[in-house]
Amino acid sequence: MRLDAPLQAHLVDELFDFWLPIFEGQLDVTPDVLLGHEGARSLITVYAVRRDGKLAGACLVAASRDLPILGGLGEVATNPNIRRSGIATELSRQARDDFEARGGQALFLGTGNPDAARIYFRLGWRKLAGANLMVNVLNGNSPEEFLVDYFRDIGQATVRTPSPADRIPMIPLLVSPHDWQVLDANAAMHSTRYAVQDSCLGLYRRYEALTKAGQGAWFCAGAERGQLVGLSTARIGSDGACLVDGFTHKAYLHSWAELAQAAIGWGVDKKASSIHAAVSVEDEEKQSLFQSIGFGKPRPREPFDLGGRQVAAIRLELVSRRLH
Repeated sequence: MRLDAPLQAHLVDELFDFWLPIFEGQLDVTPDVLLGHEGARSLITVYAVRRDGKLAGACLVAASRDLPILGGLGEVATNPNIRRSGIATELSRQARDDFEARGGQALFLGTGNPDAARIYFRLGWRKLAGANLMVNVLNGNSPEEFLVDYFRDIGQATVRTPSPADRIPMIPLLVSPHDWQVLDANAAMHSTRYAVQDSCLGLYRRYEALTKAGQGAWFCAGAERGQLVGLSTARIGSDGACLVDGFTHKAYLHSWAELAQAAIGWGVDKKASSIHAAVSVEDEEKQSLFQSIGFGKPRPREPFDLGGRQVAAIRLELVSRRLH
């Protein structure tokens, strides 16, 4: 069975009743996504197998209508009573083949399960360095080759408010190895050179969680064809102060100041008591960039935890806003 969102409510309920116990409540999407509440921005396809009228296995593929060459495979699950019956392989193969038939080029997934990883490997998925993620590059290139080509010559980037269409395009940006250790303190996002990235489709939900109750916001730098080359965030803490942060792909560092200014502007509009940044002491380039737009008064703050390794950090206060 293959169905594109929007799905009927009773089927969405059945799928989530099936998935939630298997994944211990940690799902990559919400029921609203399968009910079609994201409208024309996302293409969500559900695959399911029944045995004796009941769900025996299911998965989904998420893609952006703006950039259909990318996709994410998620929620691959089999009824525990009939595992090792080939259902997961069958579902993953069909999802991969349909994605390729629609013009897809790279299908990402996240897994920390060695048994599942072996199944995916046989179907063409390869592990990404520094992450519990795999990608199936359908022309046979390595993940590293794909990422280099993906970010090559994509033109100018525009800073804007994100949408569900960015759920998949943010994955290549966040799994690419970056020089900075701490990419975003608000989203607890670190470079795969320094800490393992465990999330795939859940990356979008991690950023969207910042917007709950109006206490945070995020922004992106996107190219005309839909690629994301940078992200920034702002979050107001219990003390009324606003923490801002952000990063870009190294080839698009010229977009960083505009991304940072978008986050700062949100904090100003929310009348934050102060605006500050938190930076690893080893990310000297990032410190210089914040200082170039008016941040100063550095002082120590609690360290960052990069996969069990403590990294010293400083807090920089915005003392003068220099618009770019």
